[in-house]
Amino acid sequence: MNYTKSFLLAAAAVASLTVRAELTPEVEAKFLKAIIASSGTNKISCDDAALKAALEAQGIVVDSSAPICWVTNPNVAKTMKQFGRLVITNKRDLAPSASVLIVEDGGRPKLILNTANLKTAKVQLSDAVLKIAEKI
Repeated sequence: MNYTKSFLLAAAAVASLTVRAELTPEVEAKFLKAIIASSGTNKISCDDAALKAALEAQGIVVDSSAPICWVTNPNVAKTMKQFGRLVITNKRDLAPSASVLIVEDGGRPKLILNTANLKTAKVQLSDAVLKIAEKI
């Protein structure tokens, strides 16, 4: 399955979201699956129990040594960025340390890329992901 199709399927799966402060772990996992697949791996580091279960349900391997990591802690985000890991979060205040943000915007999921941090990450994303996301 190509990456554009993966994102379209993820977007279609969440098209009926109601307005809420944060996306559900299941929605985040669908977007993470497409992002992870576009990087050529099937692993992510994640210490959020609810998201971990949703990721594993999507067939993604949760491994603390993975080059991609999901973080919600500012100190962990800074550390992972320094090690060249692709940092993904749902917290807008972590944008300076994150490469990818998956946030709720008007009741819909939104993918935001921090292009400066993407350049320093040792993981490359596909052109399809780069084209559909907002850049900061």
